[in-house]
Amino acid sequence: MALMVSALCRTTALSVTVLPMVLEVARLFGGFFIAPSRVPIYLCYIDALSYIKYAFVGTALNELNGLNLTCEGVKTTIVNATYNITAACIHSGEELIIERGYNYISIGGCIGVLLAFIIFCRTMAFIGIRFLKH
Repeated sequence: MALMVSALCRTTALSVTVLPMVLEVARLFGGFFIAPSRVPIYLCYIDALSYIKYAFVGTALNELNGLNLTCEGVKTTIVNATYNITAACIHSGEELIIERGYNYISIGGCIGVLLAFIIFCRTMAFIGIRFLKH
């Protein structure tokens, strides 16, 4: 993505300005801070454009499938500065996959989307260098 943004920007100063904004949006919607199930509906298109999300979801699916967690069934209360959060235990990785919203795509789908991102970004970088740079 950095190659594409740098190739599409006319000057180095512009690419240094634009690239951090693009990478920050991709990082924020990558799945680390906001789970796909908790993204507001009006921001779903930005979530779908985050290439980091597909790497994170693919890794999470690989690690969580078939995982069994031990839990005593006691509800955990987390005291926050403003309110208490009571949560039940999660007994398996599949429960966590469903709760976080990772079940909309498979590991192969994540690989396919990442390969499509690579091909798209390389093609756009070539077009930018070939036709936009003078």
